[in-house]
Amino acid sequence: MNDDNPFGYAPEIWRLFQLAPNAGSFPDDVQGVVSAEAGTPAARSVLRLALRFDGDRVVDARFRAYGCPASIAVGAYIAGWAQGRNPQELSLLKAADLRAALEIPEDRAHCALLGEDALRAVLTRYKEQQA
Repeated sequence: MNDDNPFGYAPEIWRLFQLAPNAGSFPDDVQGVVSAEAGTPAARSVLRLALRFDGDRVVDARFRAYGCPASIAVGAYIAGWAQGRNPQELSLLKAADLRAALEIPEDRAHCALLGEDALRAVLTRYKEQQA
């Protein structure tokens, strides 16, 4: 891992960007996966979030992100944070929480909104599948 941080990102953003835990996708035959994506056309960022549910709990999560280090860190953070949580708990995560946890500056606030939007889209699909 290269500890150089030439762009001055917050340490947790840089760590998650470099490690990208839970990056990737699930194979098509894995059961219980609900996925969705969100994008910010102005920043050309896209976050695809995939949560694997067993009953009403997330048992695994993956993400794919295209964008700046903060966008990638948001995807990694949500994928790790979501594990073990139920839809009600997932619905409580807001962009402001992401900004605080990752120390996302104002000029990158759209990255936190991207994460909130992707999570909301997954929850919407989850609810549709449960109906």
